[in-house]
Amino acid sequence: MAVGLPPCTRLNLGDGVEDRRVFLATRLPAYGWAWRVGVPTDRHPPGPGTPAPFPPITNPPEAYMDLQSDKQVTLSGAYTDENGNPVDAPAGAVVTYAVDDPAVIALTDNGDGTATAASTGTLGVASVHAEAAFDGRTATGDLQIVVVTGDAERFTVTAGEPTEVTPDA
Repeated sequence: MAVGLPPCTRLNLGDGVEDRRVFLATRLPAYGWAWRVGVPTDRHPPGPGTPAPFPPITNPPEAYMDLQSDKQVTLSGAYTDENGNPVDAPAGAVVTYAVDDPAVIALTDNGDGTATAASTGTLGVASVHAEAAFDGRTATGDLQIVVVTGDAERFTVTAGEPTEVTPDA
């Protein structure tokens, strides 16, 4: 009897790709985490800025997103089996969220399996980590948020050097 390999996750690394396969030595059902990111909404007051540099990829998260510096977004997740198929949330699952750089993203864990990630107005990169605990096991997910400049909302008039209207003779 031939045994097939589990499905792989292909990560696009720009100059190449990396395939990852996870093998579980257990008879317990395997769960995964899939990010669900809501529509960004306005956050006030908007902050000034310039585009954030593209972060180096050292330990790539499962998902990435750009968030304008004057926006916030609701985060939630969905459970999947080991083949990536959607499954119902396990009974008693508790989801918690954390952020690695609160100077870039103000994270509010809503306590109901969702969180709100709001830009602080500072351009940069922050990673949000979610952990769902159930039946003595955990499923985790990571989302990298790159805070970029918002839309143009202000215009500043700058005066040049004064000159004479009628030159002295």
